[in-house]
Order: sequence, then C-alpha cells, then structure tokens
Amino acid sequence: MTAEDDAKLARLRETLQSNVDLTTYETEVYLALVRGGTQTMTDVAEASEVPKQRVYDIVDRLRERGLVEVIDDYPQKAYAVDPSESFSSIRDQLSQAETYLEDLHDTVEKVESGVALFKSESTIRRYISDLVQSAERDVFLLVPVSRLGVVVDDLAACTDQQVRLVVSNVSTESNDIGDGASIPDTVDKVRFVSTREDFALTTDRRRGLYWVQEGYEHVDDDGQGYYVTNPSLALVLDRFLSESIWPLATPLGDETELPALPKEYIRIRDCLADLSSLTTAYSVDSFEVRFEGYDTETGEKVTRRGTLTSYYYTEYDIRASLTVNVGADAASVDSSVVTVGDTGARNVDYAASRIELRQNGTTHTSEIDSETRRHLEACRTELPDSFGDASAVLCFDAFIDRMREFIHRAPGGDYERIRKFDAFREELVRYETSDAPPRVEWRETRTEPGGLVAHVGGVFDELGYDVTLIGRMGDPIRPEFAHPFQNQTLVTLGQVTSTDYVWFEDRKFLLTEPNFDRINWQVIEDRIGASEFAGLVDGNTVLSIGSWYSTAELVDIVDAFRTELWPRLEAPPKHVHFVPGEVTHLSPAELERGCEALAALDDVVTVTITASRSQTRRFRDALLDDGGDTEPTVERLRRRFGVSRYVMQSQNGATVATPDEVLSARAPQVVDPHQLRNAEEHFLSGMTLALTEDLSPGASLVLANSVASIFMRHNRAPEPAELRSFIAEYDTYLSNT
Repeated sequence: MTAEDDAKLARLRETLQSNVDLTTYETEVYLALVRGGTQTMTDVAEASEVPKQRVYDIVDRLRERGLVEVIDDYPQKAYAVDPSESFSSIRDQLSQAETYLEDLHDTVEKVESGVALFKSESTIRRYISDLVQSAERDVFLLVPVSRLGVVVDDLAACTDQQVRLVVSNVSTESNDIGDGASIPDTVDKVRFVSTREDFALTTDRRRGLYWVQEGYEHVDDDGQGYYVTNPSLALVLDRFLSESIWPLATPLGDETELPALPKEYIRIRDCLADLSSLTTAYSVDSFEVRFEGYDTETGEKVTRRGTLTSYYYTEYDIRASLTVNVGADAASVDSSVVTVGDTGARNVDYAASRIELRQNGTTHTSEIDSETRRHLEACRTELPDSFGDASAVLCFDAFIDRMREFIHRAPGGDYERIRKFDAFREELVRYETSDAPPRVEWRETRTEPGGLVAHVGGVFDELGYDVTLIGRMGDPIRPEFAHPFQNQTLVTLGQVTSTDYVWFEDRKFLLTEPNFDRINWQVIEDRIGASEFAGLVDGNTVLSIGSWYSTAELVDIVDAFRTELWPRLEAPPKHVHFVPGEVTHLSPAELERGCEALAALDDVVTVTITASRSQTRRFRDALLDDGGDTEPTVERLRRRFGVSRYVMQSQNGATVATPDEVLSARAPQVVDPHQLRNAEEHFLSGMTLALTEDLSPGASLVLANSVASIFMRHNRAPEPAELRSFIAEYDTYLSNT
C-alpha cells in the first residue's frame, strides 16, 4: 500500500470509531471483512490481528447493527453487508436530525456581526430563496450564467418588486445567456457581462448574499457564502452592483422605453437614469419629486417635496444628485432650492433613502396670495404715467463680459456647442480616469458691457432715463460701454478688467480677472475731483453703489459720501441703493465696519440694501447671534445695518423690511426660461427703478420682480409698454405658471 492509501485507511478508521461508534476491535474486524469478502473466523482473526476468541463476539455485535452477515456452516463464516445498504439507516437518521436541528436553529438574522458564513450549498440556496421571497420593493442580482437555475423560480414570483439582473460569465463570442425563456417576465431589466463574477444579491438595499463561486484562484475554500444582515454592509454590496457592475453591463433587449410615472425609487441613480430618458420628451420642471431621507448637516430625518429644477447624472460617475425647488416662503432666509443625493452622500443638502417621481400637470399651480395682490394693486396705482422723468447715478461695478461657449468636436469634425452645464461637467469627469490633462475648447461669440453699472444702466437706458455711469470702463472708455450708452454720461475711473462669461442654457460659469487698481475716495478725487463728482451726483433721485465684491474699499467710500460728498450737494439724491454682491470673502470685522458706515450714512439719506438669499444667510451667520429671536431675519438685519430698508430677493419672490413692517411679494415662476444669466442683477435694476420713482416698499417688490421676470423670459431689458403690460397681467403669470 502507498502512503496515501495508509492515510485514507487511517481516516476511515477514525470515522468509523468517531461517527459510527465502533470500538477499535470492531473497526478492524469490519474492515477485514469489507476488504477480504467471505472469510472464516480464523481468517478474520489473522487479517484483523484481533484474538480469535474475541472475533466471534465482535462478529455477532456487527451483525446486530446490520453491518455483517454470518453463514452457519462449519467452519463458521462471515461477510460484510454492502455499505450503501448497511449505512442507509444511519443516513436517514442524520437527515432527520439535520431537519430537526434546522427547525431549532436560531435564525442568522440575529448574528451580532451582521454577516454569517455558510459552506453548505443547500443552505446558501435556501437563504437566496428566502431573500428574494421576502423582498418588499427591490431585488438586484449578479448571477453567473451557470447559476441562473438557482433563482428563476423565485424571480417568477416577484410580481410587485422591481427586479434587475446581471448575468455574468457570458461568452464574448456569442453573448448568449442560454435559453432566454428561462428568465421570467417579472425581471424588469437584464444585462450581461463577459467577465467572471461571483453570485451577489441585495434586497431593498438592506440585506444581501455574496456567494463565492468554485474554482477562483483568490478563494481558499470553494463555494462559501456570506449572508449579510447589517444594512450598512448590504448598502456597500448594493453599490458594488449598481455603480460598478450595472453601468458596464450590456443591455439584453431594449431599454429605451420611457418609464411610467408615478414611480418610487430607493436608489437615486435609478431615478436619474429614468429622468435622463424622460427629459428627452419633457421639460425638467414638469416633474415633481418627493423624497424621504435626512439632513446631511444635522442628521435630522426629513420628508420634502418640490419641483425638479436640474439634475446631475452619468453612469460612469459616482456623483449623482437632484436639484429641487421645495418652495420656501419668500421671507425665509433658507434657500428654496436644495440638492438631494443618495444615502451616504455628503456634498448635498439632503440624502434620500426613498424618492417618488411624478409628472406635474402644470409646473406651478399656486394662486396669487392676498399680500402679493395688495402690493400689485399698489404698483399699478403708483407706476408713473411715463418713464424717464427722473435720473440716477450708478457706481462702480463695471466689467467687460467676453461671452463664450464651450464646444466639442462631433463625429465628422464639426464643432457643436455644449449647451448644458452638466454635459460640460461630464466632459471633465472623463479626464479623471485619463492620464491626459483636461483640454476644453471654447469660442468667443461677442463682448458686451457687464457688472452692476452696465446691467442697471441698460434697463434705465431702454426705458428712457438719463443715467450717469461711473466705474472702470477703460482709458479711453471701451467701445463696449461707449456704443450702447452713447446718449448717457460715462465717467471712467481706470482700466477695465474682463470676465470670460460662459453661458449655458441652465446656468453660468465665470472666469474673472481681478482688477488690482484700487477704487477709493482718493482715486475719485484724483480722477474726477470732489466738486466735479458732486456735480455728477447732484440733482439725481438715486445713487446706486456696489459691489462690495469688486470694490474692496467700498465702505470707506460710503464714509466719504457722508463726510465729503453730501455737504457739497444742493439737491442730494433721495435714496442710496447699496448692493453688496458676493460677500463670502468678507470677514465678520469687515461686515461690522460696513454696518457702522451704512448706519451713519442713513442718518443723512435713506439707504436701501438689496441682497440675495445666499448673501442674507451670510450676513445672518456673521452678524446675528442665535438667540432664539422670532423676528424675521430681514428685519433683524435691517436694524443691525442701521438702514431704512433691507430687501432680500429669491427665485420665489422678494421681501422688504422697513421700520414699520415686513412685506413680501411672490414672483412669477418662469417655465423653461430663455436664460438665468443676470436675473439677480435685473432684480437690482427693478429695485433701483422703483427707488427712482419713489414707489412704496410693497410696490417696489412687484416692479423689481417684473423687470427680472421679463429678462428671464426674453433675455433683454423691458421696453416701457412691455413692462406696463406685464404688471397689468402679473397675477395671470402667477396663476398660470
């Protein structure tokens, strides 16, 4: 016998003694009979090396257990019963014991680690079946083609769940997964990959099973399965399937059919995949989103709904999000537009565990509220019979906007414009997996005047007002300013800088050259002269100044207006309109300094601050203590700045705080706007116009909303008749949008 045979025989002896309960002598006698066939007791004693006087008793005991039979002859003989027959009763007993033990066994759902290891294929199959049958909403599978038979019967019963299946180990030559009819119709989508993959299953993103397949080099023990009950670990497995395997798999059949709504999702990427198809036929804002999840900053559970405004999605980028207008009140400082990501996402406002998508009958259905109607009636009454009788001075924010568009080369060599910001972002994402540096092509379409001076000045010029523009417009003044404002007064304070203004259909992208030439009161005196500057301001109704972002020493200029300019004026402006612009770079100390200067200026002239919702949040966080004050934030900021009016503008509307009251007016929501560029600036134009005509605070909000809305609809400043017509039909735009 070989050494290997000896080892096998030793293991057999151990098995018989440990599991069949044979003694050492019984084992040796039994093996002698198995190996030698029918033998006399003398032959058995010699073969087994068991004393002959003991062999007779041992054979009798083995016969009682059904392992051997005795031939009553002389001399007496014995032989071993066929092992398959003699051990059948033992196998039956073990099977019964196994069944009973499984009934008694505590379920693996209760294992503390959240992961149970199985090595029995029958047990693995049973838990696969249990998982699929107990799924409430969602089943996601990765199945080697040879294992399809394990799941088809259970999948056929999934009539109420969404089921997606990836079949792996498919031949690259035939792309054949076998009998297509074996995949039940209850499977919503099927894809396949040619790579060799293990079996993986998740249900409802909360439980899963990973079954290592036989013959893999990286596995020590073939066929082991990991049953996952820990929701966090199950989510990791689900993301492996949905974000790594699914995007690279090839669809089996047509996936172009538009999904039926309403529909619920537990993965944001599934929702976004459907949206990418739906938005080829419908506008983005024709969809309503309801989501359940949590605030990524506080962890607080939330349920919110709103209108979809945009989304970001590509199958090859793990980043994915929705942008939803949840319709915050116009007076609320918190933004009405929020970002929503998947469970575990961090760079969004909310992480959603469940999303419902449905199509709106209309985009916005709210009727005009009583307060907005009251301010609208005031605006209609107070609007002057003709525009252009007053005048304004606009300082200091001026740029040249080089209007550009990103392009890419289409097949055939022709260039196409990249129209959506998300498409541009996707172009950049592709470079993350490339060694090549990002290369983006663009072209300049035109140049035009930009900044507060140009945007507000353009509205005033179109409506027939005399306006004085003061800012850095070039030495000499650049044609971009000189030509459109040839009938107005232009005063330059130095060289102009440019902003590369990339205009997408859904947002804007700015690359701005900083201007290192300072603007302060000394520069104004040197370039213009204090008396000459006073002559430019004297007799105008409004002096608009901004922005804090582009004019770092604007607060010092505000002080100089009070101490140096106003004493020189015979007919000073009735209003100063202060436009802060972007303020995130300003320190709390700088903001405090601004409060002091503006409060002092308000002692000699009525000061109005107009800020966006995001700028207002910055002011709140830097200037107000969180003392549980129930007053509106805009009123608290008005008092903090020490000014007569504080106006906050948002997409939904605007709010103004005065010493007497806080007023709000809703704005018409523009469905599929011509563009969003400069909407905030043109609200500022409308507010400056309202101050010029000395409208009441509520009426001013309606006029400013109207100017901004017309610009968003038509991408241009309003004509006089057009502005009057819009205000006359303002309530119609609210109820029908």
